[in-house]
Amino acid sequence: MNKVAKYLNEHLSGEVVSQDFALSQFEVDNGLLARRPEMVVQAANMNDIRKVMRFCSQLAEKGHVLPVFVRGYGTDETGAAANKGIAIDEKAYMNRVVGIDPRQQLIHAQAGISLSAINATLSTHKGLGLPRTSYIAEDGTIGGAISTAPAGMLSGSHGHFAGTVQQLEVVLSNGDVIQTGRISRRDLSKKKGLSTFEGEIYREIDNLISDNAELIAQMDPDLPDTVGYSGISRVKQKDGSFDLTPLFIGSQGSLGVICEVIMKAKFVHPEYSVVAASYKKLSDAQSAVELAIKNKASSVEIIDGRFFRQAASVGKVVEWAPKECFKGAVVLAIFDDFSDRARNKAAKKLTRKLESSEAVDIKTLHLEEQDLFSLHSVLALAENPSEPHMITPRAFSGILMAPEKMDSFIGDLKSLEAKYGVNLPVFIDFSSDYIALYPMFDSKKVSERQKILQLLTEIAQIVEKYGGSFAGFGGDGRLKANFIYKNLPDDEKQLYAKVKQIFDPAGIFNPGIKAEAQPKELASELNAWCKLRNQA
Repeated sequence: MNKVAKYLNEHLSGEVVSQDFALSQFEVDNGLLARRPEMVVQAANMNDIRKVMRFCSQLAEKGHVLPVFVRGYGTDETGAAANKGIAIDEKAYMNRVVGIDPRQQLIHAQAGISLSAINATLSTHKGLGLPRTSYIAEDGTIGGAISTAPAGMLSGSHGHFAGTVQQLEVVLSNGDVIQTGRISRRDLSKKKGLSTFEGEIYREIDNLISDNAELIAQMDPDLPDTVGYSGISRVKQKDGSFDLTPLFIGSQGSLGVICEVIMKAKFVHPEYSVVAASYKKLSDAQSAVELAIKNKASSVEIIDGRFFRQAASVGKVVEWAPKECFKGAVVLAIFDDFSDRARNKAAKKLTRKLESSEAVDIKTLHLEEQDLFSLHSVLALAENPSEPHMITPRAFSGILMAPEKMDSFIGDLKSLEAKYGVNLPVFIDFSSDYIALYPMFDSKKVSERQKILQLLTEIAQIVEKYGGSFAGFGGDGRLKANFIYKNLPDDEKQLYAKVKQIFDPAGIFNPGIKAEAQPKELASELNAWCKLRNQA
């Protein structure tokens, strides 16, 4: 493999590294699986990526598939940012803002730029910004955010990050480049007439949509689901217009390498009023949620009281969450009106209504935009247990569930807690229907690792029972896909497989994701991940 690295180094402007230390940095992501690449390409520009893909395509024609995947900051929670073969690192050099149009609120940037950097740039232009991609203060590249389509704070009211994408520039599996964006029926005919790989993709995707019209019509295009390539429901509109962009959103690098993107920013709300109501019982907190939603809060969340108890055990005291809530929960209602008077009025109105509920404490917080993440500091602590060898897998987050099903879902979680002897503290954002669970396991015990896979299986089944999605946000990757695809109808699995085949006929891009895996393979990669985790 060093011969390949040497050959590529001779032809690329960037660097190809294959030293053990460098590879170890790319062996794991925020998921639970470990795979070690053979080399890392620090691409200097899009031409570097094109050369890599041409080389891999030529190898594939000779029967040798050398996998390629893109790696940013490794925030993917499903094992899709760690694989064998070549890891393409865009953040080293491809991290510039290409241009900004403040009047149209558009920004053109390279995919390797971090979200914090792009928001810092946008803030100097009339206070613009892009939606958050996390509920804690976690950074990542914009290419990664597009590929995983995660949820973040205030996604329900401010929109999801993926929804800001207007156009993409993507390198395909053979090294060709396409620019996505909505085109008219007339322009679609021109694209389909091309004799290039791009023309073939447009022809085959259009035919695929026609052949599966009934199945696709059953998909809700408004749901931010990241299972398979469910974005196909948004590709073709009734007027005949066509846009390949939705297929790349949530694709986790399995269809092409996103190099540049044009996004539409929004005006950032500078200040927020937050009503924090604490309850002795989770059920009482659930009842209070409806009051907050009716009072038109921009975001309504439930934070399980066990998060605050765990945080207190390591010295983190949250003044708006008294000890009485440790066995219950806290409801957060966030108001983001630009008018101070309107925000304060709404917060006071809700407080008066909550006083007649079972709340043991109600406080109103006034926070600036940059301080919002402090509301979720207990979640950040839960993701990083202080006890040696203990882990809180992120694979239990990103669940999409309709609000009317939440009570039943939480009831089933209590049954699982009793069955497995594991706490399943829950965080729910009712504004975006997002759920995250934070079970804790001892990574040194084989029985605990087995319990992780067993719980993933059962929770995926429960989510399916209530019509939700186990990968509503953040992608399905290698880990979640194994549990999701068992419950998918055959025709839907075949549809997604055909999309992958059209874009990547040789199976070069990120093989093994968005497909079922052998249980032994998952167990082996989980064991490897835990071993690396315990060495850290």
